[in-house]
Amino acid sequence: MTAPVTAPAAAQPRQLSAEALAVMDRFPPRPVPGSWPETAADRFAVARRMLAPPFALGDASARHWRKLGILKLLDWLELHPGETWQQRWDSSGAGAGHPGDWRDRVMADLDDAGLLGPLGADVHPRLGAGMAQLIGGDVIRPGLAWLLTTPVPARLADEMGRARDPAGIAALNALRAACTTRRNTFDQALDRVAAIMAAKGGLVAAITPGDCIELLEACQAVLPIGPRSNPFSPFFYELLSAAGVFPAAAPATVRMLSARFAGQLTVEQMIDRYDIACRPVRDLLVDYLRERQPGIDYSSLVGLAITLGKQFWKDLEAHHPGISSLHLPPDIAAAWKQRIQTRTARAPAAASSRSPASPPATP
Repeated sequence: MTAPVTAPAAAQPRQLSAEALAVMDRFPPRPVPGSWPETAADRFAVARRMLAPPFALGDASARHWRKLGILKLLDWLELHPGETWQQRWDSSGAGAGHPGDWRDRVMADLDDAGLLGPLGADVHPRLGAGMAQLIGGDVIRPGLAWLLTTPVPARLADEMGRARDPAGIAALNALRAACTTRRNTFDQALDRVAAIMAAKGGLVAAITPGDCIELLEACQAVLPIGPRSNPFSPFFYELLSAAGVFPAAAPATVRMLSARFAGQLTVEQMIDRYDIACRPVRDLLVDYLRERQPGIDYSSLVGLAITLGKQFWKDLEAHHPGISSLHLPPDIAAAWKQRIQTRTARAPAAASSRSPASPPATP
């Protein structure tokens, strides 16, 4: 049984620690200038560059469609005021966090201006590759919020590794074999690096610790919290540090900088996050987790704390204030089982694919 779909909640920004602020002061985030050569180039120069190696790739058909995407995006940008392509992008409002697919807005503007051309709707799926080229070629620098939340273009790291900084992205990829992280965690880290390059310009080697903290701040502000994702992972910072991008004086991990990115929690901290009212049950849960701790990994321990502390006991306290015993009356146990079998979908695509959860075993 699935409850009505609700929008995912974004985390509330919290103040950085004094250590993080000190690092930001010593290794500050790079400012984005008002203009730079690539964004100030005229249409002919941009098109000529975007349609030549390393931006042009694939067979004749692939090159044709990428060319279409580039030229239509330039047509669209020219509909908006500005002396540079970046100014036109900013004045378009497409990067300001409006809901929906930015490509729909481009298509509507082109159609209204009579610039869509004979291919019509076939232009829409080509715009993502064109945008990736404009970003990879440093023609425009979208903001971090847009880069973190737009699904198109995807995998900007591939474009950066092919067209902007092959050596820098290759050096990061070379650490993959020696890394014990999962593939999707590593890929997400590369995408985070690419987002910084896209927003600030430059190569991998130009990224500063301040750039990374700024990105984590943006993640905290705009990304949804989900049980199956870790959008705030600082692994990209550690990857850059391991690749020798940062000065020797910079911290090796962002976990040293802020309580938000603190190291592993104690079992007491895991349970106390839920502000359990019944002290004997709180102590029992802590003792149970401490007993289980030597035999399971940290991630499993956190999951167990969430299940027992939040989904089980805190849920019971919320619905039955004053409850103080694990010996549950049948009606309370049945009601809890009914609640735990009802999932709130985080996204429409996920709503129909989740099966009812199994109730946890009591310690």
